Amino acid sequence: MKCIARLIFMCLLAVLSQKSFALACLKDETIASDIVTLTTTIAVPNTVPKDTVLWRSPDYSIQVTCWQDQNSVGADSVYFYMNPLDPTLSQLGPDLELGIGLNGTDYQCSRLGSGSSSGNCRIQLPSTLFYLPQCRFAQGCWSDRQTRMLNFNLFVSKRSPPSTGKEGPLSGVASYVAFQLDGVDGLNGRPSRNFRMYVNGLNQLRYVACSAGLTVSPQTVNFGYIASFNASAGKDIAEKPFSLIVSKTCNSVYGLGGMLTPINATVRDGALVPNDNASVGITLLRKEDRSVLPFNEEFVLVAPTGDQVVIKDFLARLKWMSRQPIVGPFNAAAAVDIYYK
Repeated sequence: MKCIARLIFMCLLAVLSQKSFALACLKDETIASDIVTLTTTIAVPNTVPKDTVLWRSPDYSIQVTCWQDQNSVGADSVYFYMNPLDPTLSQLGPDLELGIGLNGTDYQCSRLGSGSSSGNCRIQLPSTLFYLPQCRFAQGCWSDRQTRMLNFNLFVSKRSPPSTGKEGPLSGVASYVAFQLDGVDGLNGRPSRNFRMYVNGLNQLRYVACSAGLTVSPQTVNFGYIASFNASAGKDIAEKPFSLIVSKTCNSVYGLGGMLTPINATVRDGALVPNDNASVGITLLRKEDRSVLPFNEEFVLVAPTGDQVVIKDFLARLKWMSRQPIVGPFNAAAAVDIYYK
């Protein structure tokens, strides 16, 4: 009798386990993982405040197919499980944290806290995006699969407060699991059925002795009065020069990356289009070679150097976005975020 009772108990566990982890999600229906890699070193001053973003990936758009791959006790939703193999946030050390950007909002595990019975933090995708009905078949319900596009970016932020005297790598971890797509009951024990995103190269972040300051001169670029006749989409109107001045208090050798983010404007065809006048656009160029600066994408602002003052000259080029001018003033701006290299 004791032996029979023990066998029945084990069978019940097996059935419950199948019902608890029934969701599968794969990229392009077959791919279980992908990798983003930091290709350059990133310098971090000791004085950088907590929660400062040290690196951000490009925006990713991937096609994901999810379905109930076993019989389930009910319907299921899809979640981003962040740091799935590191729920205590200990692997990266005390100075770093990996987060995810979704729909213009940044999420970090340290702020979300525990979101499931497994102890992992998670972000639920809207039911309008993914909602998997109950599956009553042991072999799963592939016919009820749903395929959607997911848009996100990954970022690394400083987890520790400002300090002094630290030098060298912030973390010794070369590869880290950023997130896993899974269901409401927690992480599936079969990662080959649930998409995971890895980040490689986090051991390339290092401390340096001082920070850099950035100023813009002039801070406001005024194009003056513009004649509205003869407007033609794509036609240049005027160019105005401006400079970015980088200064630091030590001769530590590092470079800077920059990222331009629109304010009171949108980006169309590489140009900054003011919200209050869509008939014009502003393109930013390097003066030395007239190459165009991208928006919402990191670019090289200053190559690695020990110089304490570096001046970079640029041009703001105004052009017509339409052959039908909108009469009146316009205002647009761009924030410049800098990333240490």
